[in-house]
Amino acid sequence: MAIQNEFGLTLKGIRNALSLSQLALAHRLGSTQRHISFLETGRSRATSEFLQRVAVELNLSTAQRSALFEASGLRNPFPERQLTDTEITQALDTIERRILQNWPFPAFALDKDWTILRANPSATAMFAMFGIDLSQANQSLLTMVLSPGFRTAILNWEEVSPGFYFRLMAAAERDRTVRVAFEAARASGLFDDVPRHITSGSANPVMSCAEMGLPDGTRLRMTPFIGSLSTLQDVRLERIEIELMVPLDDVTETKLTSMFS
Repeated sequence: MAIQNEFGLTLKGIRNALSLSQLALAHRLGSTQRHISFLETGRSRATSEFLQRVAVELNLSTAQRSALFEASGLRNPFPERQLTDTEITQALDTIERRILQNWPFPAFALDKDWTILRANPSATAMFAMFGIDLSQANQSLLTMVLSPGFRTAILNWEEVSPGFYFRLMAAAERDRTVRVAFEAARASGLFDDVPRHITSGSANPVMSCAEMGLPDGTRLRMTPFIGSLSTLQDVRLERIEIELMVPLDDVTETKLTSMFS
């Protein structure tokens, strides 16, 4: 029996992630089950034409395309760049100038592991009130939110914890750093109230919000709006989330505007 090569393992992993059998994958690609089997066991080598069909027909993410090309030994048109790469820096600068700076309330650009890549002045000012300097490199929003000092500022943690729990669970499936932090938070009992809150029998609100108490006694009601740029075609930037904090009442909007404008 042939030993599975790196490409075969990568192809099989993507196929399993898409819940496709070898036969189903072959049908999607206009190939044969025998060919797919040979590729996965290393008895055949992938051609650039085959990789093109896979990328086009299966709607793969940039990370999946990059992994396939890299494992094939062929030229990888989707290399993973470093954060210090000029093109990466320019893309992040565009996000900061064109999106974050035009949002009047706290806003962030987050890496897949919730590292803060960019933040606007409102976000910087708000976190400064808790003694957190966002100008320092590699700040983790996840670490900040899970820290006792910041979390106790969320006055209705029991109410908003289910939404945060499920958001973290989804992120943990994609990133090991988030998974480790999430598992540690669960083990510490941070989310022990989630099952009871979900099955309490009372109707959940249409939109939940975090009520945050600032050190000066100000009470803010906000919820995050999370988006992304659909045109990003880089392994590192593809999963960047743009998080905009949205005030949910006039008092919060007025206070945020006066504090951070």
